[in-house]
Amino acid sequence: MLLKDAHKQFVDHLKDNRRSPSTVLAYGKDIEQLVEFLEGLQKSQVQDVTKDDLQAFMSKLNQNGYTAKSISRKTNSTKTFFRYLKSEGVITDDPANLLAHPKFDTPPPRILSKTEYRALRDACRGDVRTSAIVELLLQTGIRIGELTNLTLDDVRIDDKKREGVLHVSTEGAVRDIPLTKAAVDALRAYLSIRPKSPNSTLFITKTGKP
Repeated sequence: MLLKDAHKQFVDHLKDNRRSPSTVLAYGKDIEQLVEFLEGLQKSQVQDVTKDDLQAFMSKLNQNGYTAKSISRKTNSTKTFFRYLKSEGVITDDPANLLAHPKFDTPPPRILSKTEYRALRDACRGDVRTSAIVELLLQTGIRIGELTNLTLDDVRIDDKKREGVLHVSTEGAVRDIPLTKAAVDALRAYLSIRPKSPNSTLFITKTGKP
């Protein structure tokens, strides 16, 4: 099978399995970059790729200034790609099986100080929608990708108690996150001015687009 055809088949597989758009885009770009490199080595068929070829690709990334973390991500994409091809019977031996991840230290996430936290909230008080977005991110800890995928049905608010729950679904994983009163108030304020639209996405533009 041609590498380009295998790449397309892999991306379609990710979409069929309802992986998030950001995941599909990241894997797709990583493998597209890999395919271009391999074709530069005169390798057009999946069956012709060796571990040395893949290692050469990672070494090239390192020479081009990619961080160890970025190379590790591309290593993971490569492993997932060839593991999929083996499961589909396209290849019998997986050249990425023994491909090693580069070592790197992951620093702990930096937490906003109280001053930064308050400044961020103050900076967006003049925009109801932005204020609701920031409040949700601050109060729930959800990812930006999760926030952009929220729909109206994912927000469940009890107006009498000023309580609520946010229903979040990511790549098959579902969880309900309790909403603080600050988040509930911000969402209620936004929903009261949200433009009317047949689009069910929670956060939309003035023209009704996500």
